[in-house]
Amino acid sequence: MENNKNQYKFSEGDILNFKVTGYKEIPGTEESFYILENPFGGKHLLRAIHYKNYGLKVGQLLTCKIDKINCSGKIYLEPENPVYKEGLIYDFELVMETEQENSVGERERVAIVKDLFNNEIPCSLPDNFYRDLDKKSLQCKVLRIKKGVLYLAVPEQTGNSRNIKIGEKYWFKIVGVKPLHNNVDYYILEDKEGNLYSLKKDMYVHYGFYAGGKIKCTITKYNTDGHLKIEPDHPCYETGKTYDFKYLYTEEDENPLGENHKVIVVEDALGIETKVRSLNSNDFKVPESGYIKCLVEGIRKGKAILSIA
Repeated sequence: MENNKNQYKFSEGDILNFKVTGYKEIPGTEESFYILENPFGGKHLLRAIHYKNYGLKVGQLLTCKIDKINCSGKIYLEPENPVYKEGLIYDFELVMETEQENSVGERERVAIVKDLFNNEIPCSLPDNFYRDLDKKSLQCKVLRIKKGVLYLAVPEQTGNSRNIKIGEKYWFKIVGVKPLHNNVDYYILEDKEGNLYSLKKDMYVHYGFYAGGKIKCTITKYNTDGHLKIEPDHPCYETGKTYDFKYLYTEEDENPLGENHKVIVVEDALGIETKVRSLNSNDFKVPESGYIKCLVEGIRKGKAILSIA
């Protein structure tokens, strides 16, 4: 998370050096945070529990990726792992092989492996994957690192999606609705190669999806089970374009250090309340028209990510 007046300078995927300027325990809780300063002087908070094996120290420079910017402008950082790099293949100690339910509700083989910090991590295995039963290790590719956790797949599995690229758009067919985690309904989609994907239904019910329909989606990132995640095109907005949004109200947002800043809330064309990123929220004045011009910086979980145009 962050409290950063210079948030407009960043985009997801940016890699920058941050200085660790402090460490703060939150009274009355078990929460603790490192305080990081970006190159422009803005402050960010990094939950310490996720990075206890990273050896972070006050005063050091830390290379971080901008992992996510949410709709209210909070920036989530992912520090560089001291051992593992995304996209590279490593040998992991093999603990056991078992089964798990993946993100589309299918049972699949999974290897439980151990990294050099003794974290046990699942790695899904293709149905036809052959594993030498005498070997006590398994080669895995690091697909993604989030909150210090490795997302893994065997190289054979990533090869099956070699025609699918993160950041690109593709057509998908909606094959139905299925109750998955905690009996929550998800849309199940299929690409032209027969790979399946899931979308939480309540996040997209306003999109008017129906079984058999075809929609265009962007490949966004990897899920915890090594399968790819997608984001459908918004029915009203395109990323990079500016639109008028109805102003609703301004609210206070407080971070774990007790620092406050104002967040502007607008209504989109589908009647959904959306928070807006703004460099000068504290000085914001409601326009006489009652509408604000906002730039659509992206779409996430069915909502537009907005900033003041």
